[in-house]
Amino acid sequence: MQGDILMRIFFECDPASIRDTQSTINSVIENVHGGTKWATELSCKIIFEESQYQVPVDTGTLARSGFYRVERRSELSKSSYRYRGIIGYGGNNDPVNPKSYQRASHYARTVHEDLDAYHPNGKAKYLEDPLYDFASRGELYAVFKECIKRGIRSI
Repeated sequence: MQGDILMRIFFECDPASIRDTQSTINSVIENVHGGTKWATELSCKIIFEESQYQVPVDTGTLARSGFYRVERRSELSKSSYRYRGIIGYGGNNDPVNPKSYQRASHYARTVHEDLDAYHPNGKAKYLEDPLYDFASRGELYAVFKECIKRGIRSI
């Protein structure tokens, strides 16, 4: 028929373009996975800094014993990009309190857990509360979202 419009769609795909697309996707995944270390480090840093404002301070020994680090999760293969953030007190060369002559590791947990103890500066739950606050404000989600964005922008 003369007035009919014939519409055709042509689609071509060659193996080279599939390999290029796959390579691009793999690059994004690699960058996002690599960014998980950055996101874990940033999260630890933010939580640790807030905990330093909340840790009870008498001699400063407990605050000085604070630390954070990020390590590759050992139970997974070496090619994994899974990281574990560790934030704590009673490490960092475990200083000795000049008043009690005890190492910070000896009393860090007790000070953290004792809700009845009076602290003129700082408070109990000095590590737990900053972690929950960070997560409840959506900052954990935001940091890892940025990690994914960086991976996508890298291509």
